[in-house]
Amino acid sequence: MKKYKTFAFILVLTFVVLAVAFVAYQVMSTNQNPEAQITEKVKTEIKYIDSRMLVLFNQMNNIQFENYKISINEVTTNSSGEGTEKSSEKSSKSGEGGMGEETSSGSKDSEGSDTSGSESSDSSSGDSGTSNSGTSNSGGGSSSGGDSGGGKNSKSSESGGQSSGGSDSSEGNSSGKDSTTTYNLEPTGVLLEEQEIDWDKIKTEIENMYSSIPTITLDLYQTEVEDQDILNFNTEFDALTKVVEEKNKADTLQQLVKIYESVVKFAEKLNEEQGKVVAKTKLNVYRAYSKLDEQNWEEIAKDTQVAIEDFSKLLTGTQMKDEKQYSINKVYVMLSELQKSIEKQDVQIFLIKYKNTLEELSNI
Repeated sequence: MKKYKTFAFILVLTFVVLAVAFVAYQVMSTNQNPEAQITEKVKTEIKYIDSRMLVLFNQMNNIQFENYKISINEVTTNSSGEGTEKSSEKSSKSGEGGMGEETSSGSKDSEGSDTSGSESSDSSSGDSGTSNSGTSNSGGGSSSGGDSGGGKNSKSSESGGQSSGGSDSSEGNSSGKDSTTTYNLEPTGVLLEEQEIDWDKIKTEIENMYSSIPTITLDLYQTEVEDQDILNFNTEFDALTKVVEEKNKADTLQQLVKIYESVVKFAEKLNEEQGKVVAKTKLNVYRAYSKLDEQNWEEIAKDTQVAIEDFSKLLTGTQMKDEKQYSINKVYVMLSELQKSIEKQDVQIFLIKYKNTLEELSNI
């Protein structure tokens, strides 16, 4: 009987010890989770800032990560034989992630005089490198995808495997107007871009970022990032708004570099080795890019060389997954080609290789 009591006591004691250990483990895990969660959240927020900074840098030279833009032409003919042509363009995005699909439209009559113009933007995107075209006709008292009667006009246009149609109708569907819409994919690239900067688009991008910065700032204060670095980021971002208002390209580029320096400091505190190296590489490429209008090729060469030296750490110092190793090797070759392009002292060649390098860097 005494043996059973001893055995029961040991069993209960063991159970109590295990229960206490389990509770202690749960408490420790609960205390660790918030810190780990906020770190992961901030890493995602840093990626967001990084992607938007890339868009702003590219906009300084109208660089976009897409191969084609969709050209839409609509011709409407009334009963008297007179025609009105409307055209618009939509960009087919492949890598910028957030600027959205761009649309501009205008109309002119068959005699060549401009009658109206409008610009709009929506937030859809399409695949690059794909060619589609289509034509739709409607008229004579019918409408496609819209209301008829009451003098209302109905139009709908979509791309990427969706249909499009347009019709004009008046009282009793008796206007006798015919509408024809055609779609074409036109190539885009550095050599085809216009030189004038779209400052309104840049202002919109900056204003959109402002809505996220307070949350990001609060989250950063809960990490190991230095308080002064967080304060500097907010200060420099406010300064960016000012130079953009003044439409000063050189000062805007320099201000973008200062902001990205803060992003690199965030990455150095929170990211793994690969993320730190990629951020520092981008920073030095941006520094070279910001001096392009000054034609300061000696300084551009120095910045590019530092970028190569930083990035080479991924070739020898860390172990990478096989799928990443190919991209890393490819970026290293691209950086070397970017360095070689400086010898030609040709702005357009540098911009082409800059675009390709940054696009590949964003995939790592």
